[in-house]
Amino acid sequence: MSLRLANRRKQPDKILRLLAWANATAVISLFLSICLIAIAKPKRMNFLDHFYSVQRLNPVWNMDLAGYIGFMFLLSFLASCFGLFLNRKRMQRKGDHIHATLVLCLIASAVSLIFYLKLMLG
Repeated sequence: MSLRLANRRKQPDKILRLLAWANATAVISLFLSICLIAIAKPKRMNFLDHFYSVQRLNPVWNMDLAGYIGFMFLLSFLASCFGLFLNRKRMQRKGDHIHATLVLCLIASAVSLIFYLKLMLG
């Protein structure tokens, strides 16, 4: 016969709340950086633009937005690292697990940050 005590916690602990904030920050900043890339990239001429001789296309990247893209990738990378550090500190209980979104955001932001730095410095 096992004696089960009632769970007296009213809300998640501070580490779990920080982990949720880090996860949200990483995902949102990665999403915003992808949206900024879609806005800042050069426009390509398609068939209709060529057919109607449209000359309004911008052939270069918007460099003002490129700085924000790098900042968002860096923010996502740092938030993912911080979240994985908190996740590792919290992995002491039976029901704890590794947050896959943090790992995916870390990989995606690290690869994107490397490409971004390679493009900007090279």
